[in-house]
Amino acid sequence: MRWIRAYLALARAGWASVLEYRAQIVIWMSTSLLMMIMLAVWLGISRAGPVSGFSSSDFVAYFIVGWVVRNLTAVWVSWELEYAVRSGQLSPALLRPIHPVHKEIAWHWVEKGFRMAIVLPIATLALALTPGISLALDLLSVVAFVVSVFLAWLIRFMIDYLIGILSFWSSQSTALSTGMEGIQLVLTGTIAPLALFPQAVQDVLRWTPFPYLLNFPVEIVMGRLSTEGIASGLAAQLGWSALGIVAAWVVWRTGIRRYAAFGA
Repeated sequence: MRWIRAYLALARAGWASVLEYRAQIVIWMSTSLLMMIMLAVWLGISRAGPVSGFSSSDFVAYFIVGWVVRNLTAVWVSWELEYAVRSGQLSPALLRPIHPVHKEIAWHWVEKGFRMAIVLPIATLALALTPGISLALDLLSVVAFVVSVFLAWLIRFMIDYLIGILSFWSSQSTALSTGMEGIQLVLTGTIAPLALFPQAVQDVLRWTPFPYLLNFPVEIVMGRLSTEGIASGLAAQLGWSALGIVAAWVVWRTGIRRYAAFGA
């Protein structure tokens, strides 16, 4: 109960911040419109016929659902942590009875509620008005999709959190975060479905966390994966999530000792 009350308090504070900076959040959301641009590009290419098994309606389904997933998995914790370290605001946060990461988690998901109030109606309308759309909406697929989206967010959050922790050693962590975002645009399937990549590239990517950040959840709801494929993908997401949590814990403990050593 104590944790529930703590998260509810953090969520209320986060919602107040969302309402105060709602225009800024809408601006942040505009970065996800790259998927709409790429949708237009692939629709133009697919006019002559299916591309690697993707018809025009498949591209609409992929990029519209992907747009929802991208907004649900957006993170910015590295920027917050870098600013807190540089400005000294991390010091009072360390005196509180709850780890600073819990504030970031609560605020991230409160902000998701604001995003979905805008994104979901648009996405639903676009899918409903597009002929030939076929989505897997059975119970297993929907549950697997929801779980995969949460795990995709967790992996992305831990990657960004690890980058933010580097602020204890470097003032360029946000530059690294920007570079990582550029890599993710290509390797997560944001610019193009990974099924369009050469098979050799797909085989290599399976051993990285990138396909599980966007492409995998979208393929679940598009019905392009077997039950075994969904199970193996979720297992991979769980593995990468666990690895990210352990790595973040180890690096945080090392970095916080360095932070304290400099008089924090």
